[in-house]
Amino acid sequence: MSPPDSPDGPELLAERSVLGIFIHPITLFTGFFGIGIVIAAIVYLLSSHQFTRANARNALNWHLSVFLLALVGMVLFILGADEGAAASGGMVSLPILPEPVATISVIIGGALLFFGGVGGLLTIVFSIAATFKAIFGSAWPYPFAPDLLAWLGQLDLGG
Repeated sequence: MSPPDSPDGPELLAERSVLGIFIHPITLFTGFFGIGIVIAAIVYLLSSHQFTRANARNALNWHLSVFLLALVGMVLFILGADEGAAASGGMVSLPILPEPVATISVIIGGALLFFGGVGGLLTIVFSIAATFKAIFGSAWPYPFAPDLLAWLGQLDLGG
């Protein structure tokens, strides 16, 4: 039984939408290879319900942050690597960056990949917490997630 001051049935759905609640587990289970980012972006752009948009924005900011962290880490790590495995099973030396820069690139890339992995694990915890917060009526901003959408909205893209 719900508390006397909370709406039941259709009135509750006018306040909180089902998609606003389930956007967090949807992006959690489709978060691989950026699919969750695309789904959250579509929901954010197409939804007219404020609760759904707020939850989709929070999920999108977090998943985009973790994805970009891992992507930048991977690029830096690969650019700093000076050896790689060849298809024949041997090692191929192909330095892309000069030596002191390559070492720094590998260290920073490795650290970013580590934090991206931690972010991936935190995604499970944060998505569950955000789902429960949404069930109880609040759009919970994920901790440590910068508001990338606000930052992107401030850019002047020649328009």
